[in-house]
Amino acid sequence: MLKKLALTGLLAAGVACAQEWEVGAIGGYGYAPHLTVNKGSASAETGISSGGVVGVFAGDDMYKFWSGELRYLYRFDDLKLSSGNVTTPNFGAHTHIITTDFLGHFRPKGSTFRPFIAFGGGAKVMVGSGIESAGQPLGSFAALTATHEILPVGDVGAGVKIDLHKNLRLRVEMRDYISPAPNKVIAPAPGASLGGVLNDLQGMVGLSLTW
Repeated sequence: MLKKLALTGLLAAGVACAQEWEVGAIGGYGYAPHLTVNKGSASAETGISSGGVVGVFAGDDMYKFWSGELRYLYRFDDLKLSSGNVTTPNFGAHTHIITTDFLGHFRPKGSTFRPFIAFGGGAKVMVGSGIESAGQPLGSFAALTATHEILPVGDVGAGVKIDLHKNLRLRVEMRDYISPAPNKVIAPAPGASLGGVLNDLQGMVGLSLTW
């Protein structure tokens, strides 16, 4: 019995020693293709504007080729609405994104240069912070609202990790955060519809500490 307990303790200690932790900060720029609001035979383009992204992440590298991480991002993304030559002034907004991701690496743990793919999901909170107006242009299509909306989000991407020093790592990556169209923050007018998915393509660079 004592031998079994000792062996179990040694194995647990070995796993703990082999596990690598990583905590870092990341930032970049996001671009989102427009969504379409349809009303009869007419349509308008809407969605979120391009803008900066900042965030933090933490994860562990327990396996040879696989790791997991938790990420929080703050996305600067005013709301927009346009049709033909008519454009609604950008409406203040931002988004909080929280995801849990799996990373699959093409080189084993301990390599200085590690390309990877990433996939996962979580939730995003879109927050409209502009001033609502009953006379908003293109109000017959949709209203840009000062409210918030919680949406499920999935993400896929790829990148590379480069060890700059024993405990310092550089990361360069591209992610696509995919969610349903926001029907509260961008509220379709009666008789109009807003469908499809919102893609948010983000190119980011990060620095992290490992131990």
